[in-house]
Formats: sequence, C-alpha cells, structure tokens
Amino acid sequence: MAVISHRGEMWARNAKNINGVLGSGEGGKGIYILFDGSTPVYVGRGNIRTRIRKARASQSRGQSWDHFSWYALSVEAHCQELEALLLRMLPPFLRMLNRQRGKLKSAKKHTEQDVVAEPIRRPHSFGRHKALRKK
Repeated sequence: MAVISHRGEMWARNAKNINGVLGSGEGGKGIYILFDGSTPVYVGRGNIRTRIRKARASQSRGQSWDHFSWYALSVEAHCQELEALLLRMLPPFLRMLNRQRGKLKSAKKHTEQDVVAEPIRRPHSFGRHKALRKK
C-alpha cells in the first residue's frame, strides 16, 4: 500500500489553489510544506486545506511564503512521524518558521560507534588525464 495517496507540488499561493487541496472529508489529512521561492520555510501536518488557509492568514507565517506542496497520507497515523523526519532532514535555517525539530517518539536512537569517518576516495581527474595524454 502506498504511503501517499494524493499530492500537489509547488502550487502557487492563491485562493483557487488552496481551495483545490483535498479537504479532511476527502482524505486531505497529511503533510504540507510552505516555500519562499524554492526554499522550504515551514513543514506542517493535519487537515491540509485548513492548515494552509490558517497559514495564509497568519501574522507570523502569512507573508513569508509564495508556494506550497502537500501530501495526503493513506495512513493518518504516520503523519506525525513523517513530519518529524522532514523537520530533522532540513537544516534549521531552511525551516525558519518551525519552532520545533520534530519528535520521533517510538524510534530507538542508536549512537555512532566510530567517530573517525573513512575518507572518500575520488579519482583526481575523473578519467580526463588519459584522454589528455593521447593528444
């Protein structure tokens, strides 16, 4: 079974688009992301259409976004966990309007065992040196 049942990506902020988002009775519960240009500034969850309408009218969030993406989830119970995962993946300066980091309540945390990372081995010239010598 798919995790995401419906989606809309990078929709312009206007009343027609916001009204086009599924309502709660239509399976419109899930996650939404507000963008300033292509930069995510807020990640939220719940009844998507209602939450985006409230964000549009909000004094603190209302003026700092111009596009939004939304993802309706087929299993509403995973909503909080997916929101927390998105919040943890984005650096704080990219989600500047979120006050929280996101809690992964039932996930067991594992700590890093070896603090020294192996160096990444990359070819110096990515294969161009052989082609240059033949000329």
